[in-house]
Amino acid sequence: MHDFIAHLMKKILVTLTFLVAISCAAQAQLLNYGFKGGMGFGVHVDDLATNRPILAANVGGFVSFGFTNSQSLLGQNLMIQTGLNLIRRGSKFEEVLESVMSIREGSYHAYYLQLPILATIRYELPIREPGHFGLLSVGPAVNYGLFGWADDRKISRGYPQSDWNYKVEGAPVFDYLDRLDVSFLLGVGYEWQDLSVMLQLDYGFLAVRSEVDVLKTDQESSSYHTSNVLVVPQGNNFALLLTVGYQFPVR
Repeated sequence: MHDFIAHLMKKILVTLTFLVAISCAAQAQLLNYGFKGGMGFGVHVDDLATNRPILAANVGGFVSFGFTNSQSLLGQNLMIQTGLNLIRRGSKFEEVLESVMSIREGSYHAYYLQLPILATIRYELPIREPGHFGLLSVGPAVNYGLFGWADDRKISRGYPQSDWNYKVEGAPVFDYLDRLDVSFLLGVGYEWQDLSVMLQLDYGFLAVRSEVDVLKTDQESSSYHTSNVLVVPQGNNFALLLTVGYQFPVR
């Protein structure tokens, strides 16, 4: 697992270095900097359990680079944007264990530091008043887990006093989740003067847990539950957010 993370981080660093080199070669110029924040819903994409969304959020700052010296129309309307965000992801989940007539349910709430690299096309809308732009943004992001908490419990209907029932609350979520995630970002939005509004999709490529079968744990091989065992079903982070940004143009 550690070798995989190291190899992936190396690829990410190489990719970021390559993007910076391209920007320098194209004489990219700093256009603006600013901050943005947004809210929406986050859910755990997983086939093994029924999931319900939690409140997802993003807040952070950004810088944008443009290619004003480009001879092409595409280059003149292209921006590369990066920055740092604090993001909240997670999910509620429920799983019916028919073999023991039990229900597992819980939730996790995870906070990540996110580094996005976004290519954004700005298209001036054909209306009478100038300065209105449509935005299309796409690119990867590297997310590193900082903190969070998880809850998990199993309830046996008809056997409320059974030894296999358990309850865990407020457990450190990254004791059970992998900290590293790499996500794909896609957004559409609108810009007027220094304000922007964007609807953004965020999908994590890496499973929140790397184990092949995370449901087979010590608690299922024994009728007794140990307090240090908590299961978060394997899956991927997904979020849909509405974000608002304000930029300060570089004069």
